[in-house]
Amino acid sequence: MVANAQRIVEELVREEKTRHMVVLLFLLHVDYAVEGDLRKAMTGGRYAIASETAQIVLSELKEMKLVEMRRLGRYKVYRLTELGRKVAEELARRAGLL
Repeated sequence: MVANAQRIVEELVREEKTRHMVVLLFLLHVDYAVEGDLRKAMTGGRYAIASETAQIVLSELKEMKLVEMRRLGRYKVYRLTELGRKVAEELARRAGLL
């Protein structure tokens, strides 16, 4: 799984998927988050990114099996999968955050 995580990190960096990487690092730090918090995290906390843009990023992360979403009432709550945690840890390590 570590080799797979490293491959995914290389792909995210190569394709400059900054928002994807920010979501993964944010979830590594907080464990779980509602969509609104992730929308703000994607912009560095300055404002919430457009819902449509956030949905593209979150859908791609779900397709890659890096995050999972559960509904809690009217809220969408996201957290890392096991693979997503490995990828986020590798991103944090490369960024000097771990």
